[in-house]
Amino acid sequence: MIEEQVAKIKKMSWLKWPLILSAIFAILLLAFWLTNMTVNQNYQNVILPKVSIGSNLVENLSYEEARDLLQKRVDFISRRGFIYQSDLKNIIVYPNVNSIESTDSSYALVSWDIEKSLDQIFVWQQDKSWKNLFSKLITMWKGKDFVLQYKWDKEQHLNILQNGLKDVLTEKKEASFEILDGELKIIPGQSGQIFDYQTALADTEKQIATLENKEISLLISTGDPELSAKMIKDREAEILAAADRDELHFVFEEETWDVTKDIWNPWLVLKIGPVAPYLGIDEKKLEQYFIDRGISKQIEQPVKDAKFEVSEGKVEEFVSSQPGRALDWEKIISDLESVLNNQNENYLINLSVETIDPKISNDDVNSLGILEIIGTGISDFTGSPRNRVHNISVGAAAVNGTLIAPQEEFSLLATLGEIDGEHGYLQELVIKGNETKPEYGGGLCQIGTTVFRGALSSGLPITERRNHSYRVSYYEPAGTDATIYDPWPDFRFKNDTEKYILIQSRIEGTKIYFDYWGTKDGRQVIMTQPEVYNITPPPEKKIIKTLDLEPGQTKCTERAHNGADAKFDYSVLYPNSEEPIVTTFRSHYVPWQEVCLLGVTQEELDAENTSSTPEEISQ
Repeated sequence: MIEEQVAKIKKMSWLKWPLILSAIFAILLLAFWLTNMTVNQNYQNVILPKVSIGSNLVENLSYEEARDLLQKRVDFISRRGFIYQSDLKNIIVYPNVNSIESTDSSYALVSWDIEKSLDQIFVWQQDKSWKNLFSKLITMWKGKDFVLQYKWDKEQHLNILQNGLKDVLTEKKEASFEILDGELKIIPGQSGQIFDYQTALADTEKQIATLENKEISLLISTGDPELSAKMIKDREAEILAAADRDELHFVFEEETWDVTKDIWNPWLVLKIGPVAPYLGIDEKKLEQYFIDRGISKQIEQPVKDAKFEVSEGKVEEFVSSQPGRALDWEKIISDLESVLNNQNENYLINLSVETIDPKISNDDVNSLGILEIIGTGISDFTGSPRNRVHNISVGAAAVNGTLIAPQEEFSLLATLGEIDGEHGYLQELVIKGNETKPEYGGGLCQIGTTVFRGALSSGLPITERRNHSYRVSYYEPAGTDATIYDPWPDFRFKNDTEKYILIQSRIEGTKIYFDYWGTKDGRQVIMTQPEVYNITPPPEKKIIKTLDLEPGQTKCTERAHNGADAKFDYSVLYPNSEEPIVTTFRSHYVPWQEVCLLGVTQEELDAENTSSTPEEISQ
C-alpha cells in the first residue's frame, strides 16, 4: 500500500515538471515581450544609450538633435580646416575649395553625409524583432559605434597639400640622360626632402571619420633617387644601340607616320622594373607628339549617344549615334618598349585602339514613347558674370537632347563629359590652400540645380544629390539646389517610367529651363515649400595672404552671408498605390565670412608659415 502511494506521488511529480517549465518559458517570453516593448516605446524617437557615430556620443538624442550636434562639428572643421605643421612650413587645407568669382562654384574636398549616418541608427532601432532586442540590450551595456558616412577626394587633397609645400622642399631628382651627337650624356640624380604624406593622409582620414580637429604633424625624411647614374652607365651600349636606329613607324589602318630618330631619341628613358631597369618611353612626350602632329585627333573620336528633338509632335533625329574610338596608350607603350628592348629589325608599331559603343542608337526613333512634357525645371541666373553665363550656355547645350532609357540612372557628370577649354568652357579663380588658381566650369551648378528641379517636377526618384556648401542667391528658395563637381558630387536620378525620357534645354533671357518629355503614367507629385531655419550669423572676416597681389594690396573676394538649414518634403503617389513615397530633402549651408586677399612678399609669407601658432593660422 505504501509503495503504491510513493509511486503515485513520484508519478504526479513528473507530471508537474512540464507545467513548471511551461510556466518558466511563459514568464521569460512575457519578460522579453515587455522588455522589447519598453525599449521600443522609450526609444522610438531618440537614440539608445551608449550609441555613437564616428566616436561622437549621440545617446538619448532625437534625430534633429543628433544632426545638429554632428553638423556643428562639421562646420567647425569647415571653418578651421586641416592644419599641417612642420619645421619648414605650416599649411591649412580646407574641406571646401572656394571660388573667388562665384560662391556656387565652390566645391567640397570632404563631404559628410550626416543624414545617411543617422539613418543607419534609426533603421536599426526600428527593427523590433527579438533577435535585434539582444543587439539593443548589448549596446545599452557595452555601447555601439556606427560609421560616419563621408566622401573624400583624397587625390585632390594630396595635390593641394603637395603644391602648398613644394617651395620649401629640396626636390628629389632621378638620374637621366641625353643623347647628343651619338654620345650618352648622363645627368646625375640628387637626393631630396620628402614629407611623409601617407601618414599625414592617414591622420587626416582619422579626423574626417571622427570629426576630431587637431594639428597634424608632417614628418620630413630624405628621399634618395631610385635610378642612379651607374644604372644608366651600365646600359650605355644598349641605349646607344637602340637610339642609333633610324626611324620609328606608327601604323593605323592605311596611314603610316614616320618619326626620325632626332625626334624620338628624346623620348628614351630608363625605367625601374620589377627585376632590373629597362629601356622605356616617356609617355607624356609621346602623347604630346601625337597631339602636336594631329595623330590623336585623326584617330580618336568621341562616343556619341543619339540625341533627338521634338518637332510637330514627333521625335526627330538631330545628332546621330557614333561609336567612340580612343588610343590604347598602355598597349601602345608596351608594344613600343618591346620593340626597343628586343632590337627588332623594323621599328614598326601598330597603334592599338579601344572602341566604345553608344548607349543609345538611332533605331526606333518614333517608338520611344516621347509624347508630352512630364515636368520642367526652372532657375534664374540674373547677375551672373560673363564667363558664368557662357558656361551655363555650353552646359545646357551638352544636356539638350539627352535620352534616358526606362530604368536607366541618369548621371549629370557623365552627360556633361569633359569640362575644359577644348569643350568650350571658360575659367574662373578658386582658392586652393595659399594659392589662387584658374579652373574650368564655373556656373555648371546652375545646370545641376535646374536638372534637379526638373526631375522633382517629373516625379522621378533622386538617387544622388548634394546641396551647395554655402547659400547662393541664384538658387533661392534655399534647399532646392544641387551642386556638381568632377569626380563628385554628381547629380543622379532614375527613369522609373516605362518609356524613354528626353531632356530639352532652353534659355529665355536670364532663365534656364529643362523640359522633360516622356509619357505621363498618372503619378502625382506634391512638394512642400522649403522651411528655412537655424539661421546663423557669419564668423569674423578672414584674411588670406597671397603672392598674387602687390604687397599691401587688398582684394575682397567673398561677402559675408548667413548659414542656415532648409528642408522640404517630396511626395510621389504612384497609380494603384494607396500611400505616397515621401522623401525629405535636407540642406545645410555653412555660415561664410567675408574673405579678403592681402598681398605680401615671399619673406612675409615664409615668416608666417614657420612662426604662426595653430590658433593664428586658423583665423
